Amino acid sequence: METLDICLANYSLNQGNGIDVTIAEFARELAKSHNVRIAVIKNDMTIPGVEVMRYPASRPWRFRAVARDLDRQRFDLISSFYLPFDAVATLAKTPHLLHDCGVAPLNTMLHNRGELALWAEVHSFRLFSARKAAMVLPISGYLGQCFRKFYRYRGPMEVLPAGIEFPEKEPAPAGAEYGRFVLYVGRHMPYKGVDRLMEIFGEVRKEVGDDVHLVTIGRAADHAYGNRLETLARKIGNVHMLGFVPDVWPYYAGATVYATCSAWEGEDRPVIEAQYMGKPAVSFDNCSHPEVVIHGTLAKDREEFKAALVKHLEEVRTDSSARRRVVDRFSTQSIARQYLDIVKRLGFGATPTH
Repeated sequence: METLDICLANYSLNQGNGIDVTIAEFARELAKSHNVRIAVIKNDMTIPGVEVMRYPASRPWRFRAVARDLDRQRFDLISSFYLPFDAVATLAKTPHLLHDCGVAPLNTMLHNRGELALWAEVHSFRLFSARKAAMVLPISGYLGQCFRKFYRYRGPMEVLPAGIEFPEKEPAPAGAEYGRFVLYVGRHMPYKGVDRLMEIFGEVRKEVGDDVHLVTIGRAADHAYGNRLETLARKIGNVHMLGFVPDVWPYYAGATVYATCSAWEGEDRPVIEAQYMGKPAVSFDNCSHPEVVIHGTLAKDREEFKAALVKHLEEVRTDSSARRRVVDRFSTQSIARQYLDIVKRLGFGATPTH
């Protein structure tokens, strides 16, 4: 394939945001053989060999100007991942691939006016953008089904998982001071069910013993929920909220079991990362979890979830047999190959398009 000029476009490129980190890793992989630039509104990350372009595109009346500027750079295609660049790319003449990383359901947003406004804005842009994109690329089959149903979309679609850049070297385990511990990684939001996880852990601790711990990594989405979690953690005991941690891989290596009570995930990157490190993952049998839980338990209800945690804490066994399947399905290299195959089939870059 000839060298392509590719624009990846997303709202932000910030540390600690799973989608943003995924895009950064994806860009780094594509840049090994193609010219890649990233368009964002804000960022606190830099990527060697990849230019990050910041645009004042936070207001609709600026979209056309940004679209014209992207066209002037003569990209072979624009891949948009989130607002406002879904709409910006629709206004551009450059071929457009619309990646769907998902939007949490409305009932998970009702506690926060800002989140509710964001939900409405994202869906408005998607309704506008979906019909004009050359193809929609959801990161899971679950999201693909939701996209077709919610937007009544009947156009071209192919599932393209969000890739993960797995560590080249085995990380030294962290968290030895906790002994056996359950790990959760991700934003601390109500729909993520961190409070529910703490409550179930409290029941597990009574059954297994006082030498087990729960470690959570990630920032609280709002002050009130964060305070609620801190109060609950103190009440239950042996719960350690570490906040943002730059490198989570050592904690996956040190954990006994990974667990999440999330009610909604487009793909659930931490579940995949934990299994790469040989740790069983426990989740509920909902949303995209059946597509990503390879080594672990998909619980039908709270009792099954609790029983799975008890089992894995008592067995204390690391199993790396799932690693090859995880790498084949979710590595950044594998996803980049699938993406370039899609681009080739669509004919982008083969002849001048604008």
